[in-house]
Amino acid sequence: MNHSKEPTPNQFTIIQNDEIDIKALWMVLWRNKKSLFKITGGFVLLMVLYLFITTPLFYASSTLFETSGETSSSLDKLGGLASVAGFDMGSMGSEETFVDLTDYVNSRRLKDEILNRKWPTKKKNIDLITYWEINDTTGIINFLKNLIKPSKLAKEELKLKWLYKAHSKLEDRIIASYTETGLFTVEVWMEDPVLTQTMADYIVSSIVNYSNEVKADKWRETREFSLKRLGDVNKELDKAEDILTKFQKENRRIIDSPDMMVELASLTRDVTIKTQLLITLQNEYEFARIEESKDMTGMVILDEAQYPVEVAYPQKILLLLLSIVIGCVLSIPFFLFYRALK
Repeated sequence: MNHSKEPTPNQFTIIQNDEIDIKALWMVLWRNKKSLFKITGGFVLLMVLYLFITTPLFYASSTLFETSGETSSSLDKLGGLASVAGFDMGSMGSEETFVDLTDYVNSRRLKDEILNRKWPTKKKNIDLITYWEINDTTGIINFLKNLIKPSKLAKEELKLKWLYKAHSKLEDRIIASYTETGLFTVEVWMEDPVLTQTMADYIVSSIVNYSNEVKADKWRETREFSLKRLGDVNKELDKAEDILTKFQKENRRIIDSPDMMVELASLTRDVTIKTQLLITLQNEYEFARIEESKDMTGMVILDEAQYPVEVAYPQKILLLLLSIVIGCVLSIPFFLFYRALK
């Protein structure tokens, strides 16, 4: 009896007449499922290796919003007084007092503050340069680097190098942004949960203090400007009054002289204007002095940073599932390509 042999996987013709034979394709994949599992397992293994070498990070965030209504109103009032006085004190509106907080969070000033202080962790208080082992000269990597290219940096230069590395690392760990509704969010990613929460709270407090300093400085500049102008205008008023007094003493009978009457009116008007200007400047000075002494808090913390209980990055389960899906999807074309080469 003649028995027809079942075709081997390589004998299946997947493409026939420029069309894919689904049944043949399925038979090839099914009979080579072990190879497909191996390819998928390779992707999973790579992901496991990635998760093993990746530093786990905790996440904390805090949200603020700015209450600028009172400050803007005060500045508008002051600008109105200046207009009445007849001179321009510059743009005193909200544009000049607006502070882009993202620039402050990304500034070297804040980064230096963060790097120059010790932070609490679950084990001990420590500065970030030491915590990240940036200044560790005993490690294997640093040992190999010194063998290849010995470092001849001075102590201060070495500290600057460490500081530069820490700055670069902080840029990836601290994210600040505005939402569409105007809320300001600070996000912090760190290796320790206590460190993460504490740093987020510190940055938010620093933002509030910085914003208050900017507004207080603005009122101080206004007060100092008004005080300087007070001195100048006071001298101008004294001079105008002396000229008017001298003119009146020297010209007691001016009724019959239209020119003298016009000049008297001009001198009198000059004294009146400078008197009004002096009063306005006095009001501005007192107003700025009062505003400077007020509580300048314009930032309100909406959501404080919460203690992170679990690791936020990397998301191990999600990444492992993703590696399985990607492995399953890519294993098919990989296998078919390998089969075509044989």
